[in-house]
Amino acid sequence: MNRTVGLRPALWVAGIYAIAVGVIQLFPSLSAAVFDRPVTDVAVVSGWGSTLIALGLLVVTMASNVEKYGDLSGMLVVGLLAITLDLVYFFVTNVYTLRTIIVPIIINVILIAWIWSARPK
Repeated sequence: MNRTVGLRPALWVAGIYAIAVGVIQLFPSLSAAVFDRPVTDVAVVSGWGSTLIALGLLVVTMASNVEKYGDLSGMLVVGLLAITLDLVYFFVTNVYTLRTIIVPIIINVILIAWIWSARPK
Protein backbone atom coordinates (compact mmCIF):
# COMPACT_ATOMS: atom_id res chain seq x y z
CA MET A 1 0.00 0.00 0.00
CA ASN A 2 1.33 3.44 -0.93
CA ARG A 3 1.35 5.47 2.31
CA THR A 4 2.34 8.69 0.55
CA VAL A 5 -1.09 9.14 -1.06
CA GLY A 6 -2.47 11.06 1.96
CA LEU A 7 0.76 12.98 2.35
CA ARG A 8 0.47 14.86 -0.94
CA PRO A 9 -2.67 16.88 -0.01
CA ALA A 10 -1.36 17.50 3.50
CA LEU A 11 1.84 18.98 2.11
CA TRP A 12 -0.08 21.04 -0.46
CA VAL A 13 -2.20 22.56 2.32
CA ALA A 14 0.87 23.21 4.50
CA GLY A 15 2.69 24.84 1.57
CA ILE A 16 -0.22 27.04 0.53
CA TYR A 17 -0.79 28.02 4.19
CA ALA A 18 2.87 29.09 4.55
CA ILE A 19 2.71 31.06 1.31
CA ALA A 20 -0.53 32.79 2.35
CA VAL A 21 0.87 33.80 5.75
CA GLY A 22 4.03 35.00 4.04
CA VAL A 23 2.09 37.17 1.62
CA ILE A 24 0.06 38.64 4.49
CA GLN A 25 3.27 39.59 6.27
CA LEU A 26 4.58 41.43 3.23
CA PHE A 27 1.91 44.09 3.83
CA PRO A 28 2.26 45.75 7.27
CA SER A 29 -1.33 46.98 7.60
CA LEU A 30 -2.72 43.59 6.55
CA SER A 31 -0.35 41.79 8.91
CA ALA A 32 -1.35 44.03 11.82
CA ALA A 33 -5.05 43.45 11.13
CA VAL A 34 -4.84 39.68 10.65
CA PHE A 35 -2.50 38.95 13.55
CA ASP A 36 -3.83 41.60 15.95
CA ARG A 37 -0.30 42.87 16.46
CA PRO A 38 1.13 46.22 15.42
CA VAL A 39 4.08 45.97 13.06
CA THR A 40 6.96 47.79 14.72
CA ASP A 41 9.69 46.73 12.30
CA VAL A 42 8.45 46.47 8.72
CA ALA A 43 11.75 45.06 7.45
CA VAL A 44 11.75 42.18 9.94
CA VAL A 45 8.11 41.25 9.33
CA SER A 46 8.62 41.50 5.58
CA GLY A 47 11.69 39.27 5.91
CA TRP A 48 9.63 36.70 7.81
CA GLY A 49 7.02 36.90 5.07
CA SER A 50 9.60 36.28 2.36
CA THR A 51 11.01 33.37 4.35
CA LEU A 52 7.56 31.83 4.76
CA ILE A 53 6.90 32.17 1.04
CA ALA A 54 10.20 30.38 0.33
CA LEU A 55 9.33 27.65 2.86
CA GLY A 56 5.89 27.28 1.32
CA LEU A 57 7.41 26.86 -2.13
CA LEU A 58 9.71 24.15 -0.77
CA VAL A 59 6.77 22.34 0.82
CA VAL A 60 4.77 22.58 -2.42
CA THR A 61 7.79 21.07 -4.18
CA MET A 62 7.77 18.25 -1.62
CA ALA A 63 4.07 17.71 -2.38
CA SER A 64 4.74 17.52 -6.09
CA ASN A 65 7.04 14.52 -5.58
CA VAL A 66 6.26 12.79 -2.29
CA GLU A 67 8.04 9.65 -3.41
CA LYS A 68 11.30 11.61 -3.55
CA TYR A 69 10.79 14.17 -0.75
CA GLY A 70 8.26 12.46 1.52
CA ASP A 71 10.91 11.46 4.04
CA LEU A 72 11.40 15.17 4.83
CA SER A 73 7.84 15.43 6.14
CA GLY A 74 9.00 14.49 9.65
CA MET A 75 11.22 17.58 9.70
CA LEU A 76 8.26 19.71 8.62
CA VAL A 77 6.30 18.31 11.57
CA VAL A 78 9.17 19.25 13.90
CA GLY A 79 9.17 22.77 12.47
CA LEU A 80 5.40 23.15 12.87
CA LEU A 81 5.69 21.88 16.45
CA ALA A 82 8.45 24.43 17.17
CA ILE A 83 6.32 27.24 15.75
CA THR A 84 3.37 26.11 17.86
CA LEU A 85 5.46 25.99 21.05
CA ASP A 86 6.85 29.44 20.22
CA LEU A 87 3.32 30.84 19.92
CA VAL A 88 2.32 29.28 23.25
CA TYR A 89 5.44 30.64 24.96
CA PHE A 90 4.79 34.19 23.79
CA PHE A 91 1.14 33.88 24.82
CA VAL A 92 2.12 32.70 28.32
CA THR A 93 4.59 35.59 28.63
CA ASN A 94 1.85 38.08 27.61
CA VAL A 95 3.50 39.11 24.35
CA TYR A 96 0.77 37.64 22.11
CA THR A 97 -2.98 37.71 22.65
CA LEU A 98 -5.23 34.69 22.34
CA ARG A 99 -6.58 36.17 19.10
CA THR A 100 -3.04 36.20 17.70
CA ILE A 101 -2.27 32.55 18.42
CA ILE A 102 -5.47 30.52 18.42
CA VAL A 103 -6.02 30.10 14.67
CA PRO A 104 -2.36 29.37 13.82
CA ILE A 105 -2.16 26.84 16.65
CA ILE A 106 -5.32 25.06 15.48
CA ILE A 107 -4.05 24.97 11.89
CA ASN A 108 -0.60 23.78 13.00
CA VAL A 109 -2.02 21.00 15.20
CA ILE A 110 -4.21 19.78 12.34
CA LEU A 111 -1.27 19.86 9.92
CA ILE A 112 1.02 18.12 12.43
CA ALA A 113 -1.47 15.28 12.94
CA TRP A 114 -2.26 14.98 9.23
CA ILE A 115 1.34 15.02 8.01
CA TRP A 116 2.55 12.73 10.81
CA SER A 117 -0.15 10.16 10.17
CA ALA A 118 0.47 10.20 6.40
CA ARG A 119 4.26 10.26 6.45
CA PRO A 120 6.22 7.39 4.92
CA LYS A 121 7.09 4.74 7.47
